[in-house]
Amino acid sequence: METEFVLPIDAAKFRSTSDAWNELMLGDPWSVGHLTTLIELKTFKLKEDWENFYYQSGEERERLLLRWDAPTQAMLQNESLIRTDRDFVHGLSWNLKNLNTQFGRTRERLYLKGETLYNYVRGKGYGLSVEECFECVRFRVVCETWNRVVERERNTIKKLQAMFPHTVFQEVPGEVYHIYAIDYEAYVDGKLRYALQVKPESYTGNTTYLSNARQANSRKNQLYVARFGAPVYEIISDNEGNILHTDVLKDLEQV
Repeated sequence: METEFVLPIDAAKFRSTSDAWNELMLGDPWSVGHLTTLIELKTFKLKEDWENFYYQSGEERERLLLRWDAPTQAMLQNESLIRTDRDFVHGLSWNLKNLNTQFGRTRERLYLKGETLYNYVRGKGYGLSVEECFECVRFRVVCETWNRVVERERNTIKKLQAMFPHTVFQEVPGEVYHIYAIDYEAYVDGKLRYALQVKPESYTGNTTYLSNARQANSRKNQLYVARFGAPVYEIISDNEGNILHTDVLKDLEQV
């Protein structure tokens, strides 16, 4: 099974929509949610799990929207509002903005964005279909978000391997990941020394959603420590694998 999403359409066609994507601001959190936050809310070992969660989060958003009157629903579903009246969006109450920024979108909503993209780019020489425009939207929102996580973890382990050449970093299987919220185990001379949870800087944010996610992961980490007697360390890194909170490196040296 592929660990990363593969672009399902012609790469030149995909690249041809980049300017339109940015001009329409279809990737703004108002339109698709804070993706780096959403992907850290639960433990996903498979890319399909993440994609399903994103759509399910969108379904939850749709249910919550029904609590509001029709004009408010229409306003929150207006993805172009961030482009046409940014000040209005930024001035909305916290609970209203959160309905757009802290939830995913349904597959149907992404398809509508694909239609918006199609209407903007058609007749410009690349002959994209509506389905291909939907795949452009899906790939940028769902797939690239996941692929960046995979790349960041891979690059982080490469950096750590260079720092600790006598340590073997072993990615854990899915069932271990889900139970204990760890990404890698570290072995020296065949003996388990510690486990790692690799996260981006966004994971340290102060939203209620992230706080709940950190607490849930901490409980899972404690289960791991109790069962295996090895500590769990949190590694915060960027896409290139650079360790952002370097104090943890001192702990790894001493284990």
